[in-house]
Amino acid sequence: MRFDLKDLELFVAATEAGSIAKAAERCHIVASAVSKRLSDLEAAYGTALLLRSSKGIAPTAAGLALLGRARAVLHQAGQLEHELRGYSNGLRGRVRVFANISAIVEFLPSALASFLAAHPEIEVELEERVSTEIAEAVAENRAELGILSELPAGSKLAAIPFREDELVLLVRPDHPLAARGSAGFGEALDSDFVGLHTDGALHYLMLRAAAETGRPLKLKIQVTSFDAVCAMVAAGLGVGVVPRAAAAAYTASLGLVPVALEDAWSKRRLHICLRSTESLSAASRLLLDHLTGLPS
Repeated sequence: MRFDLKDLELFVAATEAGSIAKAAERCHIVASAVSKRLSDLEAAYGTALLLRSSKGIAPTAAGLALLGRARAVLHQAGQLEHELRGYSNGLRGRVRVFANISAIVEFLPSALASFLAAHPEIEVELEERVSTEIAEAVAENRAELGILSELPAGSKLAAIPFREDELVLLVRPDHPLAARGSAGFGEALDSDFVGLHTDGALHYLMLRAAAETGRPLKLKIQVTSFDAVCAMVAAGLGVGVVPRAAAAAYTASLGLVPVALEDAWSKRRLHICLRSTESLSAASRLLLDHLTGLPS
């Protein structure tokens, strides 16, 4: 390139003002510098761009051709600067979030809807993963934020408390525990279970709880979503453990009964995990502030 944006800005200013002195005043630069840069521009292309006279300056035919293009280039440069500033202050950008199924079903729909309404130029890319994959993705910078129930042992990620969810035992109305308002997890171990991901935090939670009672967890079938758990329970394949909020939409339609679990582990704290606040983009910081600022 034989010119830069400043050359174009000075050229446009000079032709519009009809005077190098006025262009210098408009661009906050001395007149001699304006004159030198315009002369250098003409020399670089070997053609006159301005007609100079005692009455001022006017563009030549080549100058008129340059004037139209220069205005377009300066306009596009201004748009580019505006867009890039939008990224720097968080008004524009993309945030990748990995979350467990509990967060996606229970808490994120309304939270993301209100965030995106306030920041329409920000895109949120949300993917469902189990907790181990979430922590790994955030640590490796494949996701900026993660939402999970607990960090793996030895993780160096930062964790911010997000929400609490309550796990319930989901049974059919003819199950012996259906008439109970609450029950211990051990009381359900005579039944077959419908489980979730083998690598998921809830799966390990149930295995650990069963091991503490000295009895096995009889998994009849494993599925990949809470609605599938509900459907399998309704079909008589076993009982399931799901968040109360996730089960609410299906208890009435499928005729299922949620039984409160008396075990302390049934009250879970979900966390937002991240490498550090300093590592976040401006858009990610806005999303983090939004999620942590919402009422519980």
